[in-house]
Amino acid sequence: MAYLALIATFLVWSFSFLAAAKLRQHLGLTDSLAARFVPVLLGAALLLWWRRPLRIPGKAWKTLVLMGLLAVPAYNLAFFHGLKTVPSGTASLIIALNPVFTAVLARVFLGEPFGIRKVGGLLLAMAGLFIVVRFGTDKEVTWPYLSSALILALAPLSWAVYTVIGRTLPKESDPFDGTYALLLAGCLPVLVLARPSTVRALLESPAALLSALYLAVPCTLLAYASFLWALKRLPAGETAAFVFLNPPLANLWAFLFEGARLRLAFVAGAAILLAGVAMIVLPGRGRPAASA
Repeated sequence: MAYLALIATFLVWSFSFLAAAKLRQHLGLTDSLAARFVPVLLGAALLLWWRRPLRIPGKAWKTLVLMGLLAVPAYNLAFFHGLKTVPSGTASLIIALNPVFTAVLARVFLGEPFGIRKVGGLLLAMAGLFIVVRFGTDKEVTWPYLSSALILALAPLSWAVYTVIGRTLPKESDPFDGTYALLLAGCLPVLVLARPSTVRALLESPAALLSALYLAVPCTLLAYASFLWALKRLPAGETAAFVFLNPPLANLWAFLFEGARLRLAFVAGAAILLAGVAMIVLPGRGRPAASA
């Protein structure tokens, strides 16, 4: 059941690249954050009130607040900034670095082994990313484009920290209560970005409004809860491996809805990057998968 929940989660998340890019076409960075997370803040508050009494141990609250700050402001500042310039298909591959960052952080903070195989996977993933960013799109390689790609890479780094920290939550924590609590904590700083002009811009653009609602409800209120529910039942490494679904699905949506074309260099770089991620995440022959 946990695997089915993760598949459904990444089906929803893979479309978020197109939705975020569409939203950024109409709104600035701070307005995009407010358009997505003010509805999330209201929804999380209502759900927490409805689910009282909350099944969250007192010792879990500090962890949940930290996870909320990583999942909302930290991740999405990098995500929305990058989607203004980086094509959605390329962005999905940059986000696919999440398992790489997860494995490195697990080595640094949890003492998990990071042998020659994983070092090779890390180098392979970096090489594939370079090919995709440098040769995989029709965009001219300028500093604004490269800097956006580098800033976008901070998003999977934030999510990797979120994933590792999420494995430390007490077992008695309810995944749904915990999700809505961390979303409420993470959305509170975004509230200062909300302005009446954001509402007017959304009302003037049905495409932006639908994108904001898609990112707020299925992508955040539903998919975050599904991810955390699965994370409590599976090792962090296995959970992170489902990020493999993002690049092919995101590129499929870009092809179907935007008519995007895949260049040979993009396909080659994507294959190298995902092969490197596979070397890090997937267990070797005859060895069980490691848990973070």
